[in-house]
Amino acid sequence: MNSLNLNVFNFMKKVLITLALIIMPLWLIYDWFQNDMVSADACLCTEILSNDQFIKNKNKMPSVSQCLKYFDSFDKAHESCIENFDFKHPEIKIDSLKSI
Repeated sequence: MNSLNLNVFNFMKKVLITLALIIMPLWLIYDWFQNDMVSADACLCTEILSNDQFIKNKNKMPSVSQCLKYFDSFDKAHESCIENFDFKHPEIKIDSLKSI
């Protein structure tokens, strides 16, 4: 009887480990793609959330509801949109001989 319980326990342990090894990478891949989609849609959501008529009719437009779900407001969507761009600031050269 003890050997049967031990065999069942070992089998269940193997099944749980196998499921964890399958589910965890899938979840991580899903989460990674989900975050990429949210950042890619930030600029579109900025346009959508800037229009008050869209927000008033959010029940008729699933994209507006989704934007509100991810960003809550225009400001958050705009901030996320700006973070997607790599702005290179120009180098400022100051001539020490010239007075400002």
